[in-house]
Amino acid sequence: MGHHSYFEIAGHSFLYCRESYIPDVAALFTEEDRLPLVDHVHDNGQPWSEFTYAATVTALRERLQVQGFTKPRAQEALAAALAQMNGEGAGSLPDPQVFEDGIRQLLAAEPVLFPSEKDDVSQASDEVLDELSRWMDSRDFVRLLLDCAPEPGSAASLDLTQLTGCCVGLGPSRRIAEQARAKQLVEIAQTTPLLVLTEGTADAQLLSAGMSVTHPHLKGFVTFFDYVSSGAEGGVAQLARNVASFVAAGVANRFVALADNDTAGHAGMRKTLERPLPERCRVMFYPALPLLESYPTLGPYTDEPVVADINGRAGSLELYLGQDVLQAEGGLMPVQWKSWDSKLRRYQGALTDTDKAKAQERFRLKVKAHHAGKPAPEADWSGIRAIIDQVVAAFG
Repeated sequence: MGHHSYFEIAGHSFLYCRESYIPDVAALFTEEDRLPLVDHVHDNGQPWSEFTYAATVTALRERLQVQGFTKPRAQEALAAALAQMNGEGAGSLPDPQVFEDGIRQLLAAEPVLFPSEKDDVSQASDEVLDELSRWMDSRDFVRLLLDCAPEPGSAASLDLTQLTGCCVGLGPSRRIAEQARAKQLVEIAQTTPLLVLTEGTADAQLLSAGMSVTHPHLKGFVTFFDYVSSGAEGGVAQLARNVASFVAAGVANRFVALADNDTAGHAGMRKTLERPLPERCRVMFYPALPLLESYPTLGPYTDEPVVADINGRAGSLELYLGQDVLQAEGGLMPVQWKSWDSKLRRYQGALTDTDKAKAQERFRLKVKAHHAGKPAPEADWSGIRAIIDQVVAAFG
């Protein structure tokens, strides 16, 4: 016969798993749901333990609900499964609503320990439901059972007892539910788009537009936080708050916080970098560019342009939009030195507001021309490419 785990509700057992358990079902429980262990010894001297997780029907239903496994979804899954079973010659199965009513009647009745063999699969039975579960996501199947359970406050459980004996040897001290849920969250983080947080709306929009040119294959795999829809403010202080909020909320997505490579950016993210951050989070700055190693600047002591390395001091996104975009009369748009940061002991620099707006508009036109099949031969995408390459490599 082998040793099995199984899900039990209203005295009926489903989802038998030979010498293992279904991780998605285990992940519906928490370690607080673990029943006290009861140890036993077989007649042959081998130890075994009663090992069960149990929660109420309502608790499991609400856990599934917040994960998107809703009643309508379960009903759609049931209809699809019944259609597939009919197609496989499983007999004449009723419509989903009638079958669902049959599940309610079944769960309200006492389980039959030794059911008689029968060819009629037109009605819900433990055997028919066992076959049905093979055609459905285990979580949709559990949701279906929970919605048909006679008592919302009654127990629904995952019984792992048979796995603790000599043949399987599952240690009853193992935190099965916790481990299953942790694995789920890792898988979610690995398959959902990588989220990039920036200092504001303009940065997010410009980087998204630039990525459509330099890395079009990443559409749907990398996404930029939408400040407009969220109503959030911009700026490096807001970026730091967003990181703290995402970490505190336990957001499962992997995310990258991408700050300007200037004095204000480094100062604003300093405390964030001093705190321990989860593995799913990276805090980064726009990368150093060769173009910015010798860049014209103005002030603070002279009105004449002075060439300086502005990496880490004035590297806002506009400086990464391309040398073609930054052209001005007589050379490149100069950076204006502004405030002094006493802790970092360096000035903060930026383009003037007029030049910043001009650079952004030129970049948008450059992207538009590229997608129209009319790219300028001198178009420079090196800055955007460097940023996106850094994002791609953020997690090693």
